[in-house]
Amino acid sequence: MRVRVFGTLRRVVGAKEVEVGLDPGDTVRDVLTKIIAEYPAMGEKLLDDDGRLQGSVHVLINGRSIRYLEGLDSITQEGDLFALFPAVGGG
Repeated sequence: MRVRVFGTLRRVVGAKEVEVGLDPGDTVRDVLTKIIAEYPAMGEKLLDDDGRLQGSVHVLINGRSIRYLEGLDSITQEGDLFALFPAVGGG
């Protein structure tokens, strides 16, 4: 599965997207765990100390926020458009 990475998260992985091996039934949590295994610095950017998604991070599957799906337990499938967005600020 290709995972698009945006904003400051791109600096951590050094690319606009990363490839993640997907197993049947993998959830968003599984995908994030695989990304963190490959890019350990993403751990603190994506998850808090309790393993929950940082409030400032947005994960979209096929353009829909996982907050409106099943959260980290949302099932992913090969071919899904998976995107990671950091918090965006400005004024």
